[in-house]
Amino acid sequence: MRKILLLFILFGTFVYSLERESTIKIYEEIFSALSSKNTMNIYTNDREYQEVFGFSRDLILVKNPEEADIVLITNESTLNAMLQEKKTNPKMKMSKFFVTDYHFLKKSKAILGAFYWRKGRSQLLFIQNRLEIYHIVLPEEYREFIIEAL
Repeated sequence: MRKILLLFILFGTFVYSLERESTIKIYEEIFSALSSKNTMNIYTNDREYQEVFGFSRDLILVKNPEEADIVLITNESTLNAMLQEKKTNPKMKMSKFFVTDYHFLKKSKAILGAFYWRKGRSQLLFIQNRLEIYHIVLPEEYREFIIEAL
């Protein structure tokens, strides 16, 4: 019984490690396409992403969204708070927003794109006119994920 339990624990740890590594790799590639920097300051208040990004050499977690190159938003309350802050303090430097939910894209033109799951498949989406605002030209391999507008 102990051997079986130990086997399940080891297998679970191995699967989590693979998931963490693949998540880091995906976001490192996406964010490097949005910036010319080798290392990027990332802000997110999502604990799971903070834990995962803590293992990355290229994504540096910052404690303040104003210090970030990219703000990863994973829930609607955070998005609303960020947008309200931007509205009440228009001189505040606000980073580029990237989200994990398709529906958030409609909430603000400050959101460059989204990486989300639909029907068990990963989806990546960038919005052309928003990329142009920040003078971002994505590498060729990301062209198929660009749409003109919502």
